[in-house]
Amino acid sequence: MIKIGKCYAARFTKSDMPIRIETVNANGHWQARSLTHGRIVTVKNESQILRECNDADLLKIAKTVVPNRRSKRQPPTQQLPTETPQVAPVRKVKAKRPKVPEYSLTLLEAAYRVLREAKKPLTCHEIVTRAFKKKLHRSSGSTPQNTLNAALATEVKTKGDQARFVKVGRGLFAAR
Repeated sequence: MIKIGKCYAARFTKSDMPIRIETVNANGHWQARSLTHGRIVTVKNESQILRECNDADLLKIAKTVVPNRRSKRQPPTQQLPTETPQVAPVRKVKAKRPKVPEYSLTLLEAAYRVLREAKKPLTCHEIVTRAFKKKLHRSSGSTPQNTLNAALATEVKTKGDQARFVKVGRGLFAAR
């Protein structure tokens, strides 16, 4: 009779392995955890189980258990009474520096500021150049003027009269 929670020596392929029975499936198979590598194995019939593990087997397993690198849940290891538990070393935690908001404006916000100060229509290339000089925004892209042109055109088209920008001519934008 196989009992849940008991340890058994079972044969899978050509090797014997100690297992602990965890659950029974709806189809009558047993789910067990291998005590050598921690993986879940399926026992399909009683002929795979050789015998019940005794205390000597469990102590031998406790010494030789190597956790599986892929398993998240590690098998329970049993400590011998003569061994002392090992304490994990304490790691030093680096203090995080507070982030300073440098170039904190988005490209559209920077463009709005530049256009308000200019008080005249500018091209996207002029807007981006002035925003970079005043350190309102920075970009690592190769064509920030094209990005700004697309963003401005989108805002003018979607918001209509509510938009902050007005398209004056081809490639020329002004602030409202």
